[in-house]
Amino acid sequence: MLFASLGGLLTLVGAVWLVVIAIQTGQTNGEKVIWALVNFLCQPLGGIVFYIVKREGLIPLIFVLIGSLLLGFGNYSFMMDMMNQMPR
Repeated sequence: MLFASLGGLLTLVGAVWLVVIAIQTGQTNGEKVIWALVNFLCQPLGGIVFYIVKREGLIPLIFVLIGSLLLGFGNYSFMMDMMNQMPR
């Protein structure tokens, strides 16, 4: 449960940080809105694409990737504990 909570928090912080960077680096209002939505709704893939295209936001992208891994590991271990407690 701890890994999932920490992973969710890291992912959220990284995603919001990427949204702020997207708004700061956008040329037009439309570009700012599109990158902000992509970064907030499509993590971690949106963050990877944003970094490849814009070459901005490496540290928040690392936060998102580590957070996603921790979230997946925490959810996997929690589900395995639940499966082991089920009657056979």
